[in-house]
Amino acid sequence: MRGILKIAGSIAVLSACAGFGFFAASEIERRYQQLKALYAAFLLIQGDIRYRKSSLPEAFLTASKREGDFSVFFGGVAERLYAYEADFEQVFCEELKKNMGESALKKKDIALLAQLSGMCGKMDGTLQTTAFDWYLSQAEKEIDLLSAENAQKTALLKRMGILAGIFLLVLLL
Repeated sequence: MRGILKIAGSIAVLSACAGFGFFAASEIERRYQQLKALYAAFLLIQGDIRYRKSSLPEAFLTASKREGDFSVFFGGVAERLYAYEADFEQVFCEELKKNMGESALKKKDIALLAQLSGMCGKMDGTLQTTAFDWYLSQAEKEIDLLSAENAQKTALLKRMGILAGIFLLVLLL
């Protein structure tokens, strides 16, 4: 009976450590996917402003209609801009704080978005598209960096989780 408990405990410890490693690896992949989704959404917004001559609320409403992690964020910005609750920068930053808590984005990703909000709130369409060009170039650099590192980091985290479990088993048994 005691041997069965040891085996069950060992499996539980190993599974928990491996699960933690796999969860950490999935968060890295989730951040990468979310950055790509933001990039695509802001490319859409920029295209709406540049080619369709849409206003910021119209462009954000268009982006909110796409399925994804940030549709609620874009919809909230568009809705509040249509209601004239505040200027663009304030609305954008408040919605950013409200909706980005559950995302996998890091503080520097959110800070980059906040910086964008200050750049395009009171500008004409040409300057807004220039601000979006700046954001898209910054986001593209981050995405390229992550794509180069992701495979190594995720594999390392998965292995570290499994090895941590084995290490704990050796210590406990």
